[in-house]
Amino acid sequence: MDNLPPLLLAILQAFRPLMRSEVFASFCYLLAGLLIGEAKAGTARASVFAPADYWPQRLSDLFCRHKLSGQALMAKLVEVALSHLYPRGLPGRLFWIADATYTEKPYAHHIASVDWFHRLKYVAGRAKNLKGHCYVFAAHLYTHGEGKVRQWASVLVGAVLYIKGRSIPTLVGALAQHLRLPTTVRHVWVIDSGILSRPLLRALEAQDQFALGRLRCNQRVYFTPRRRSPRQRRPQVFGPSCRVDQLRTRFPQRLRRQQTVLRVRGRERGVAVCDAEILLRGVWPHRALPARVVLVTVPGLSLAPWYLLCTDLTLNPVEAVRTYAGRCQIEVNFDEVKELGLGHYQGRSGQGVRRWPLFVCVAHVLLKFLATGVLSVPLPALNWSWYPHEQTVGQVRRRLIELCRPRISRDKPCTVSEQEFANAA
Repeated sequence: MDNLPPLLLAILQAFRPLMRSEVFASFCYLLAGLLIGEAKAGTARASVFAPADYWPQRLSDLFCRHKLSGQALMAKLVEVALSHLYPRGLPGRLFWIADATYTEKPYAHHIASVDWFHRLKYVAGRAKNLKGHCYVFAAHLYTHGEGKVRQWASVLVGAVLYIKGRSIPTLVGALAQHLRLPTTVRHVWVIDSGILSRPLLRALEAQDQFALGRLRCNQRVYFTPRRRSPRQRRPQVFGPSCRVDQLRTRFPQRLRRQQTVLRVRGRERGVAVCDAEILLRGVWPHRALPARVVLVTVPGLSLAPWYLLCTDLTLNPVEAVRTYAGRCQIEVNFDEVKELGLGHYQGRSGQGVRRWPLFVCVAHVLLKFLATGVLSVPLPALNWSWYPHEQTVGQVRRRLIELCRPRISRDKPCTVSEQEFANAA
């Protein structure tokens, strides 16, 4: 453990109240193996950082036997991430991304209790021997850089296993509750069209949180009804309705138009943004959910318009469009955690399958903060001619390995007689 930089060790100390001392020692050895690359070939390989009297079996007990709350671990990870990203105080609004990824495991049917809960079904076009787990991840979306050159980035802060009987939108709502987000700011979840649904909107509104996602073109929306007539006995909840792809032709007077610049197809282009306040039906019985629909078109390109839905009415439509453009950062996170070893866990217990992505998220937060400059740790530059990027998560991990130089990779110092023999040869 002395190989890791002191700043990373200090961050790991924040998780010590969540577990006993012997469990925390195994947790630190496992994180060291993930950061330096030894745990990718097997979690037992992380025991090389432990003293000689340490039993490698304790690493398996960390996944299967020891008591460790996954919700508390995710909540602490969120607290650590926000404290380092916003040392001067939280902003008025925080953005979060939710998405699901598939981890291939050909031996998934051998894992105890997973076949009972996880849907190991055949999908058309997929090989019959390709099975695995579906994880629902949550990531925090933030910007990094100096001055006007600000770029989107995100870090994974939690994950749950997809099981039968609960849909992915329902799991996203449960994951938002597990993170225990601070109640003093507004939280907006950036999601794709496959997750945006009424159960998710219902779960987020119950927690005073908001959603920003992409609508399908055939989604029907409603407007505020007209004034109540004296002859009406029952108040009207919904007014005229329309499909979102027909708003510009049927209700152009209700749209507010703006202009902004976005990066589309590799270059900065001017886009037209139109928004209107609407009502959603079916989220709550006998009550409408107010929201805003945003239409994004790129003049000069034959691209289908974007139809965005935002339940936070105080969010500027232009800012909502720019924020949704950063949703693809979670796809980058999936590639990064798969490189860290998300699909390499060889355990056979359902408890271990659920805990493994949480440990990978902790390692990903540390590496991502090093790559984006949130944590300042001097690392040696590799200066590879075939790979000039030094601030990616994968390259930062290789630079960290070069800095740490674990005992099993360090050259053995030769004696005087060996040196004389080498000089004579």
